Amino acid sequence: MADSISKRKRKVQDTEKESEVPIMKNKPRTRSPQNIKECKGNIKSKEEGKLDDKVPSKKMKRNIEIDYSDKTTFTNSNDDSENTVIEDDEAAILSHIEKIPQKLAHNFISLLSQGCTLPFIARYRKEAVDFLMPNRLQELFESYQNVTQLKKKIKSVIETLRKSKKLTPDVEKSILNAKSLPEIDLVYAPLKSHSLSLAERARNLGLESYAVAMLNGQYIDLKSLCTDDEELSSVEKVDTHITHIIADIIYKDIKVLEQMRKLKEETRFIIQSSRTKSSTKVKVDSSKKIDSKSDPETYELYFQWSCPCQFVKPHQILAINRGEDEKILSVKVIIPDWFYNKLERFCLTLWKSKHWVCKGLGDAFNRLIKPWLSRQVRSDLTSVAQKEAVRTFTTNLEKYLLTEPIKNRTIAGLDPGFKAGCKVGIINPNGDKIEVCTIHPNLRQNNQHDPAVIQLKYLLQKYRVELIGLGNGTACRETESWLKAHHVAGNIPIVIVPEQGASIYSISKEAQKEHPNMDPNLISALSIARRVLDPLGELIKVDPKNLGVGLYQHDIPPKMMESALDCTVEKVVSLVGVDINTASPAMLRRIAGLSEGRAKKILAYRQDNGGFTTRAEILKVSGIGKTTYQQCAGFLRVVGGTEPLDATIIHPESYNIAKLFAKKIGVNIKELTQPHFPQLVESKVYTLDIEKMSKDLGSDISTLELIIGAFKQKTNEDNIISFCRPVYSLNVQGVDQLQEGMTLTGVVRNVVPFGCFVDCGIGENGLIHRSKLGGSQTPKLGDRVSVTVIPSNKPKKIQLKLEKILD
Repeated sequence: MADSISKRKRKVQDTEKESEVPIMKNKPRTRSPQNIKECKGNIKSKEEGKLDDKVPSKKMKRNIEIDYSDKTTFTNSNDDSENTVIEDDEAAILSHIEKIPQKLAHNFISLLSQGCTLPFIARYRKEAVDFLMPNRLQELFESYQNVTQLKKKIKSVIETLRKSKKLTPDVEKSILNAKSLPEIDLVYAPLKSHSLSLAERARNLGLESYAVAMLNGQYIDLKSLCTDDEELSSVEKVDTHITHIIADIIYKDIKVLEQMRKLKEETRFIIQSSRTKSSTKVKVDSSKKIDSKSDPETYELYFQWSCPCQFVKPHQILAINRGEDEKILSVKVIIPDWFYNKLERFCLTLWKSKHWVCKGLGDAFNRLIKPWLSRQVRSDLTSVAQKEAVRTFTTNLEKYLLTEPIKNRTIAGLDPGFKAGCKVGIINPNGDKIEVCTIHPNLRQNNQHDPAVIQLKYLLQKYRVELIGLGNGTACRETESWLKAHHVAGNIPIVIVPEQGASIYSISKEAQKEHPNMDPNLISALSIARRVLDPLGELIKVDPKNLGVGLYQHDIPPKMMESALDCTVEKVVSLVGVDINTASPAMLRRIAGLSEGRAKKILAYRQDNGGFTTRAEILKVSGIGKTTYQQCAGFLRVVGGTEPLDATIIHPESYNIAKLFAKKIGVNIKELTQPHFPQLVESKVYTLDIEKMSKDLGSDISTLELIIGAFKQKTNEDNIISFCRPVYSLNVQGVDQLQEGMTLTGVVRNVVPFGCFVDCGIGENGLIHRSKLGGSQTPKLGDRVSVTVIPSNKPKKIQLKLEKILD
């Protein structure tokens, strides 16, 4: 049988060029591994029990001569001189992955190793990282984490295999040369199971040396390897075992792995999805629960869907992944035949036996390489999609957290409702609670003698309320109309406030600790009021996933999402800065360099000593050393203290430079908080040569620019005018009133890659698809927009077209 197989000839055709579409109607005739017949007598992986370590008899060994002089064996397909151990330092690896200068990578890693946080690096070490933006620094940090994770995984896998005595020189080389976690799993997966792999079982039968010899071109009659052992009782079974060993040799070879990486980058894979049979079955028993979490028709677009991987959109990948998890969709990756053909031609250059290379590669491809490729392609697509979803979420979150505050006003927060009534929470300019109660306005009828009107008017007048924040949830439009119809507010401006997450926060432990024994509904009203006075300080109390500003955020790995959100919140809070004498625990623990424990110690010190008078006093707090102080000091302000610079973003390490610069341009630091100071500095530096001045001061340019920016920073301006413009159209309050061609006004509540969602005050957000945004208009989160209602292909879905951005 072996003689007849070895005499077969096959033609390897590879007429498709790399730039051509992989799937064609008239494909050239190729030999795909799908066409290779499976060997008989295949050992099943589910077979119970271990095989005896039986080897061919001594008589059989004497009749066979094996040539080991050929060095082209599976144990080393590379040159002996090739360094198989990864000796490149982390900076070189990061430089290669992120395509940045190695010096920059080295500086970045060095700063991280010194305990520097990303906000600190972005503000105070700009020159060391070539003035990279915070978002780019975050990308570098994530890549660096991946590099360290890869190195830890390599070390862990090698140690595990060494302990289990499964570590061979080839396996170690393959693992050390892996460039990603999936490549490690490719080698490690067959070895980490307690049950023996097919190749290991074959090796235990004593066939490894014969397989190596045959792969390198030596002829061995398979009949001579047959014994009385059940597993070696026929030529077919011996052939199968030899094939498994050779398949294992091929797919673990370092050069083959490298070639697969190269071909993977060159190949145009296609991803397909179709509806599963189980999701089409009619539900007979209504008492049975549906296995899926959503209506199958939600994924109608993907029932017969196909797309080249390079053109697939992130939200499409997340959608089909979710559909697959809910057992509504079946997803597969189409691998073009020419991938196998090129890989086969490459393998034929490494080993001498064409017959055994083709047979072993065919087995390896079907059982190992093809499934790995599919997983790898989908893993890459999912990784890109998840990163895009996280980027979308963090971008929206950052914009949301940076909502402008309306300071120094007494504010009433209204959480509207029908049956439960309208909850009222009134706060003073410091954010402290003044009054909370529930009123029950008659929203259905126009009752001129509504008791709720008198009650609310009395509260507004008693506490001299200057602004009303109205939650945009249930009964928002009806409550707004009720306020205007009964002239309850009078001349008091009304602000529509997004209330996403307020109800969830109101029942949290943090809310109960802040407002003990208070009705959660009333806590929601206070939260709405504080979202107007201090949006950042209030929003960071809410789990970001509940703010409704993301894309498929619940499909992202929790650790990945939490890490990105924590970094975003820390970046925003740090770059905005907080007053250390008034900041809440939630704000303090988000400052760069601080933690929840350190924040508690700062609060305790503040309470025991009546507050901080200088930044330097932070060093007196237990648990805060020089490194922590360096990281957090620039983001903690001390207003009204003995050192004027403590109220700015200037870091204490640059105070001497700031004072010398002020002296050189002729301004008095003590006047830093005066209204005229920014304009005075502006006139002094208008013609300043910053480069020359920085040299005279012995400083770098970025530090001097930061000092100038801090000197020119103005105090909070009155922004109530921009906040209190009308948001919604007064003549439309519900979905049933919508008509095609109708013009509405609204607020952008979520921005996603395929468009944005607009709250028009009708109970459901409408979508402006990116094709309807117009050429030069790109709305941002929070923008007021004018839109037109257009026809929708889906029932109950509101489709809009952007007319203009109003702000």
